[in-house]
Amino acid sequence: MIQVVLFDIDGVLTDGAVYIGPDGEETKRISFKDIDAIFELKRKGIKIGFISGENNKFTDFVKKRFSPDYFIAGTKDKLVSFKELSQREGFDEFSVCFVGDSKKDMELLEHLHHSFAPCDADEAVKRCATIVTHAQRGCGVICEMAGYILGEGIKTDIPAGAETTFAGLAGLVRDRLEEHGRVMEAILKDDDRLAIIAAVAEIATVSLRQDGTLFFCGNGGSAADSQHIATEMVSSFLLKRRALAAEALSVNTSTLTAIGNDTSFDEVFSRQLEARGHKGDVLFAISTSGNSKNITRALETARSLGMTTVGMTGNNNGCLVRSLADHCISVPSSSTPRIQEAHIAIAHIICEIIEKNLCG
Repeated sequence: MIQVVLFDIDGVLTDGAVYIGPDGEETKRISFKDIDAIFELKRKGIKIGFISGENNKFTDFVKKRFSPDYFIAGTKDKLVSFKELSQREGFDEFSVCFVGDSKKDMELLEHLHHSFAPCDADEAVKRCATIVTHAQRGCGVICEMAGYILGEGIKTDIPAGAETTFAGLAGLVRDRLEEHGRVMEAILKDDDRLAIIAAVAEIATVSLRQDGTLFFCGNGGSAADSQHIATEMVSSFLLKRRALAAEALSVNTSTLTAIGNDTSFDEVFSRQLEARGHKGDVLFAISTSGNSKNITRALETARSLGMTTVGMTGNNNGCLVRSLADHCISVPSSSTPRIQEAHIAIAHIICEIIEKNLCG
């Protein structure tokens, strides 16, 4: 079992930002749920500690506030400091967990068998960690890590170098389902968003009635969603009815690789639309970030052909998909998994409306 948990301070306990109080004094923000998680770890008998490169008034506050079992401030090399602490305290390193977010934490993250990094850390940092949390810096990273340790029980009785395994992940399952529920609840309460979804379903219906085609494109998981939705149209969704014209632009590997190799990967969807798109067709451009170049190029090409364009994206208000699409269905979340889950739920509803309109 994990017996010792060590944290970086800036970027883990806090979000890394500096806030100016009304008296002009600099301060930092700590999430209440992370504070509660630290004290819950202590109540469960787990020793806690901080290893920080900083040494200032805020680190003094952290030491006083949490009364950690171990506290190292102002270190220039966290791995060396940990090894000195480990030798002094006689740690079994399989029983130690570290949570860090910066490049200065990479060596220690990689050294230990149990380590966590927030989802908004640099990619190089995340590759060094055993687990990348869904939470961002200073916004629930410690709470999520504590969930693994207290609710899920990290197994440590395995040989060095073996893959870390986890048991009883019920707490994490609950957390993710609650996240999903909050996103869907936010959509449910937004009448304008619901109206856009209904309007898009009607627009697609009109296109199909006039012998138009629905085109879908996306990358990665969104490419899979494109194929999923197109299949519902061509095969069937809930009703037995005639096939409806729909096509995912991500399925022809020869076309995709030829365009990517001969022209540019940015053109893999737009080039296909040049060949098959017509005025009156509808393009569904799916991008969680809203800024994928091949998606924005596809939107531009579709508009030039007189097609109606529908963007499906996340909570990025300044993304290009919002400005390029005639209609944009945005999911109120910055988490890629939650956005994709909502996209497929919304697409299923659109499929149902189209079926009822045409065949119900």
